[in-house]
Amino acid sequence: MLARVVAIDELSSGDLAGWDQCARAAIEPNPFFEPGWLLPALRFIGESPGTLLVIAEHGGDVQCCVPVCEVHFNPSGGGHDHPVLNTRVAAHAVPVGTPIVSKDAGAEAVACVLDAIDGLARQRDCALVVMEWLVGDGPVARLLRGVSTDQGIDLGEFDHWERGFLDRRTGGGDEYWLSGIGKNRRRSIRQHRTRLAHELGMDPVVRVETDGAAAKAFLRLEMAGWKGHDAQGEAFGRQPETTAFFEEVCRTYLDNGRMSFLCLEGPESPVAMICCVRAGEGLFAYRTAYDERLAQYGPGVQVFLSAMEHFDRSTDACWFDSCAAPGNEHLLGLFPDRRTMSTFVRRVRHAR
Repeated sequence: MLARVVAIDELSSGDLAGWDQCARAAIEPNPFFEPGWLLPALRFIGESPGTLLVIAEHGGDVQCCVPVCEVHFNPSGGGHDHPVLNTRVAAHAVPVGTPIVSKDAGAEAVACVLDAIDGLARQRDCALVVMEWLVGDGPVARLLRGVSTDQGIDLGEFDHWERGFLDRRTGGGDEYWLSGIGKNRRRSIRQHRTRLAHELGMDPVVRVETDGAAAKAFLRLEMAGWKGHDAQGEAFGRQPETTAFFEEVCRTYLDNGRMSFLCLEGPESPVAMICCVRAGEGLFAYRTAYDERLAQYGPGVQVFLSAMEHFDRSTDACWFDSCAAPGNEHLLGLFPDRRTMSTFVRRVRHAR
């Protein structure tokens, strides 16, 4: 097993094909670290200049891919920032920071990549490698813990938080997606649905769209709300660069059948939409938008419930990740299961 460190703009067509194949055979799917997603994010959004890709290979096949960039980090919240290598690049576009690891290689590939990252960190006088927004209870996290223990390296974990998750593998039976909602909230949601229908003059219709027109409708809906108007808003349509990023990934993932827009439709336009991305056995609710003129009727909650029902009844995915940010209590109150997210901090080994 050998590792290489390659600048993003120096990746060959063979590198890209190997990276893509590794992602498709990953022990833990992460569509946001695939080349079709991450490269447009780096090219257009530009949050992580100087990003490098650390690749572990065996027999000409890519077995592990980890992006890294140098940032300043302050784990204690006081004192001075320190230069570190961070593996969660293009954070604005990436809600999951788990590295891509092939099912075939596992611990050997992880050890190879970590050795290469240690070497890169020593060259840059970085004492720490920071891995943010990893799935803390997933197989890649277990590999990282095991390899670091075997290497005698301190691997710290902090900033744990939970996001709403739906896992059909746990069983649950009919309408399992509703099991996390208490009786009082169910009643409130039903009342909101009735009032929404009255306001619209019709029951909103659930549609699943898989074309470019849906992507454009999503951008318009997102721009019409606070994300588009507020100074702190992060609607993709606010900047030409973020618009270009979203349009490119939509073209790629819609064309290969791995993206869909679940829409709650009113008489003339969408009431709410969720952009969903498929990877392996999982479905990711990447981004949500809703008509804020109807906010009092909870359209965001309504569209998530529709998406959860669609996941359970109309897809063969095993689990559904809400992709929620930390502290999203609304979605924690909707989803019956939890996915633990964590930040890992690895102390860099000194050269022997």
